[in-house]
Amino acid sequence: METDRRVAIITGASQGIGAGLVAGYRGRGWAVVASGLTIKPSGEPDLLTVDGDVADPATADRIVDAALGRFGRIDTLVNNVGVSISKPFTEYTTADYALATGVNLAGFFWMTQQAIAEMARRYGGHVVNIFATWPRSRTPTRTQCWPR
Repeated sequence: METDRRVAIITGASQGIGAGLVAGYRGRGWAVVASGLTIKPSGEPDLLTVDGDVADPATADRIVDAALGRFGRIDTLVNNVGVSISKPFTEYTTADYALATGVNLAGFFWMTQQAIAEMARRYGGHVVNIFATWPRSRTPTRTQCWPR
């Protein structure tokens, strides 16, 4: 188990911003625990991947336990995972609501709770939260609350 190298946990790391963050942290000499719903295994010594749905508190436990088991510490958590429902808010179903709050709220909560508990036991650390949404269609969706 390594204990002298800084360690970052990055959620939503299988693509996009998350994959870029993994490359950036590793390029600066950090060990990285990368998580994603469908992330592929890595054979590299400074990169540990953990698949799973962050809306499930057991996933946060597995990610933090894996980080500590492999690297012995956590210095930074980057909460990058998120979902965007590409339709007007007024058309959300209960399934849409459960998905959005499960990943965007519960996932953030469980990951942050576990990581901060470990950081506080040791020496401190950093938490970075990234959240951005935009419609995936060419036509913007918005809800008008008053008549024109």
